[in-house]
Amino acid sequence: MTGHIADRHRSHGRDARDTAMRPGGSGVSRASRPCGRFDSRETSPMRTCTLLITLVVAALIVCPASAADRSSGSDWPMWRGPAGDGRSPEANVPTKWSGTENVAWKTKIPGKGHSSPIVSGDWVFVTTALEEANERALLCLDRVSGKVLWQKTVVKSGLERKHQLNSYASATPATDGKLVYVSFFEQPKIQLVAYDFAGNEAWRASPGTFQSVHGFCSSPVLYKDLVILNGDQDSTAYLVAYDKATGKERWRTDRPNKTRSYCTPIVAELAGKTQMVLSGSNSVA
Repeated sequence: MTGHIADRHRSHGRDARDTAMRPGGSGVSRASRPCGRFDSRETSPMRTCTLLITLVVAALIVCPASAADRSSGSDWPMWRGPAGDGRSPEANVPTKWSGTENVAWKTKIPGKGHSSPIVSGDWVFVTTALEEANERALLCLDRVSGKVLWQKTVVKSGLERKHQLNSYASATPATDGKLVYVSFFEQPKIQLVAYDFAGNEAWRASPGTFQSVHGFCSSPVLYKDLVILNGDQDSTAYLVAYDKATGKERWRTDRPNKTRSYCTPIVAELAGKTQMVLSGSNSVA
């Protein structure tokens, strides 16, 4: 498992060990994975109620031996890691664990969702949906102890229609080490919101309306001074970028196919050029 992290989205409401302990991730967003019985009418709650995050040494972080060593281990700042490819530069990490072996800590999180935790320095961030209260929230935890440091309600809105295997908190946050960026759906629009590490809202932007019978999931991607969001949907689709410090829209590109897609863009050096690649319905851009 050296150099590779099984970054599977964890279904809030289940023991995260169900996924974190499986070597090798599929690299596919849970919202876009094959979905067994297909019933877009499903809006009832999932069978379970709380997330139990288990951060194992070989998963998101390398567990330090003491508080003085808090900064050891690489950051995992967005969906599928620093490069968006699911790889970690960490070496000599454990490859075996159980309910007790190589487990750093476990913390119960209220609500449920499908987002992955991200790690930046001393902090872990994760999103969840509190369905009974119609709230979507961002939580910050201490990386060493697992203690919840703060919880902020990002959106309070009626629950949208979704696929039974989607959730109301499926998008993974992203961080540049200064701000943490999170996206949710607040009918009828997407909300992209930035918080500082103390839990203060820095800015909020709405890229536009969103339509999909299967619900929302679009994880923000960071590149240089931009935060980028995929707006593929069953209406006017787009790819949009904001200034990550101010929330000002920098550019917007229309997508040709008005069909939902849950792909997270990836930025990479290809053929000697910096390119952003994402798939969508009937196309790859």
